[in-house]
Amino acid sequence: MFGSLMIPSARGAWPPRDYDAPMERSELYVEHLGPRTSPALVLVHGAPDRSSSLRGVVSHLPKSQVVIYDRRGYGRSLAATSAGSMMDHANDLLAILDECRVPPIVVAHSFGSNPTMLAASVRPSAFAAIGLWEPPIPWVKWWPEDIYAYIVKIATSDEPADDIEAMYRRLLGDQVWNNLSPEVQAERRGEGAAFQIDMASELDAPFNFEDVLVPALVGYGTDTVAHHSKGVHWLVEHLPEARPYEIPGAGHFAPRTHPREFAAFIRAVFTLAESATTSRLSVDIEVLP
Repeated sequence: MFGSLMIPSARGAWPPRDYDAPMERSELYVEHLGPRTSPALVLVHGAPDRSSSLRGVVSHLPKSQVVIYDRRGYGRSLAATSAGSMMDHANDLLAILDECRVPPIVVAHSFGSNPTMLAASVRPSAFAAIGLWEPPIPWVKWWPEDIYAYIVKIATSDEPADDIEAMYRRLLGDQVWNNLSPEVQAERRGEGAAFQIDMASELDAPFNFEDVLVPALVGYGTDTVAHHSKGVHWLVEHLPEARPYEIPGAGHFAPRTHPREFAAFIRAVFTLAESATTSRLSVDIEVLP
């Protein structure tokens, strides 16, 4: 099921396993929107999710060049070669950034924040700044035990398609799920394998926080759950160049529920990039082949 992915026995271990060679990037669905301005904005969706959830936000950024993409195993990248680790997603992101004329802004939602931070720890010079919305960091020791146990259950399950359907039924309700077309239900169930890999990849520390040498704005909503709020303030203390950002009345799914306010969060990341010191350290770590 997992190839060379290792399921850890305890939280917080570092370093992780040796990473796989970069995968074929042409398999991914990547879309460029808006005027060809610089720097560009790259949006990274969470898990399970797809880039379509971010289109409402893009509509509030008419003057920005925006790059959205479906991470491998999700949405229109469902048929792409499966990721075997978080580093595969980080390499995909770095390949997209390499297409930009100057280092872009990267804003990530939920799980998407983790491959973003991993990529930034490997090659900080590829980023102008990053925006991270409520990153899940279950490998830290204080993360709720019941949530960590659920992630372990998903990561070690023999039925990832059934697991992701059960999760969607909890989030959407049985009636909404049952009203989806058979084709959409099959697509969502097909994303179960990618979701399982994503969950397994965050059981153990995928990077060192102190290596994320990029200006970061870490956002949360005032109506979010307690561990996400705590996580944002914890990250602000542990990332080298981070500050918090709050959206009143928003929760974890702010890109969907508060797209205008989330667009303002993105604009604040642009401002952060513009004000960042030009003497920022740019040390790249060679990715193991």
